[in-house]
Amino acid sequence: MHRSRVMAGFVVAPILFTLIVTTLGCGGSSEELLVRRFFSSSRTRDNATLANIATVAFDPQQDGQVETMKFVSETPEEVVPLQIKARAEAFKAAQDEEKAFTDKKREYQDANGDAITRILEAERTSKRLAPKDLPIQEAWTKWREDTQHMAKKVSDARTLMNEDREVVEVSMQDPQQPIDVTLYEGVLASKEMTVSARVRTPAGEVAQKTLVLTLQQARLKGDTSDLVGSWVITKIHEAGS
Repeated sequence: MHRSRVMAGFVVAPILFTLIVTTLGCGGSSEELLVRRFFSSSRTRDNATLANIATVAFDPQQDGQVETMKFVSETPEEVVPLQIKARAEAFKAAQDEEKAFTDKKREYQDANGDAITRILEAERTSKRLAPKDLPIQEAWTKWREDTQHMAKKVSDARTLMNEDREVVEVSMQDPQQPIDVTLYEGVLASKEMTVSARVRTPAGEVAQKTLVLTLQQARLKGDTSDLVGSWVITKIHEAGS
């Protein structure tokens, strides 16, 4: 089994490090350590570390700072198929279709350039077109409408392809062995971890909050071996919200 990603380390001043260890504690499962690291990195604005372990943050200026915490519960994993590869292929097909369409449109435009110029000028000035230009105006209007539809088709295909791509790329990233996640099939595992946290708000007040974090992990199927990514924190909210 290949663990595709190594989390980047970070360095903090000795006093700050002592504070983090004292308030957040240490030990526990790898996922618990991930959650502790997430809160300490959010508090110190260690964006480099956060980029390697999460797609969200607990912003000190908006959300406050977690001073102490304990784990309350953890849900069983839920696993769903990933569709990045199939959607990447659909996106490529849409791009190819758009290119073929654009080539044909250019051919028509080159063959009817003078008439299209007259049509565009007439539309801009609300002038009446000569009867001979009316069929070309109708055809050119259709070309323009189809251009918009084609652009939307490509945009929609890109959006679908990227739906889970960010979390998969964060989960699978490995500077020593980068991979193109769109070439793999696989699954995305998800679970929730609930913590009870003492939070100092941006206003300086202290509140006890129950926070729910969503963790996800990519598991890709390769030609010769399976690739297992790291857990990534992709969502955090207060229980009941």
